[in-house]
Amino acid sequence: MRIWYQSLGRLDAWGAYPRTLAALIDAVAPGVTVRLEGTRRGVAEHHHATAYAAAGDVLDAVRTAVAEGVDAFVIGNFFDIGIDAAREIAPFPVLGLGQTSLHLAAQMGATFGLVAPNEKYATRLVEGVRRQGLESRLAGVVALDVPRIRRLSDAFTDDTAREGFVAALGEAVDRALPRAEVIVPAGGVLMALLWQAGLTRTAAGAPILNGVAGLLAMAETAVRLGHLHEGGFVSRRSTYAPPSAAEAEEIRRFYGDIYPGGES
Repeated sequence: MRIWYQSLGRLDAWGAYPRTLAALIDAVAPGVTVRLEGTRRGVAEHHHATAYAAAGDVLDAVRTAVAEGVDAFVIGNFFDIGIDAAREIAPFPVLGLGQTSLHLAAQMGATFGLVAPNEKYATRLVEGVRRQGLESRLAGVVALDVPRIRRLSDAFTDDTAREGFVAALGEAVDRALPRAEVIVPAGGVLMALLWQAGLTRTAAGAPILNGVAGLLAMAETAVRLGHLHEGGFVSRRSTYAPPSAAEAEEIRRFYGDIYPGGES
């Protein structure tokens, strides 16, 4: 099985994070060929304008993945940037880190809490929870004091910085999310850092979801389920239905080669 893992970060701008993420992927997806890719610019996709620009990078990657014939495509960003358009384009399952993590957390416990790097990020997380229809399960969102998320890259190689991050996260969770039954670090960087630190539960015993592991496991499952359903895993009934062959040809004349193919 071949899975394309699309990080929304520019891999050469994040220090040792990509190397740690690759090690995490290898550890949780044995026997699966996972291709880890980044974007051209990604350093702050929690802002609306940068997320809009990043969506184009995601769709370019999806078209490449279609041409290469991968089995699944996963978006390693908690805001699932570009996911709806990607599902419309791709003939294979497309899953996002945010949607997958939220629904997994809702199965692990009656309530879950989210940890965000900063307040702006936290605000957008609440929007995402509402979109998934899980607001009643949300115990709360705690925002850490990390205005520039890329600064977290230091913690992958600096033991003192990593220990400080883990301590700050633990204190924030204990203070603001005492009743959350599951804790979700909202982002691949946070998940990789906690995996590197070996932290899997809070002081109160709540599990800390490793969404990267969950995302890859769900991608494998989606591929297998797709084999059981003629037409694949993603419904083409309405929302993700691609254009007909005739409409796709018309679209190409005005937009370029957006769709790898159309349906008759």
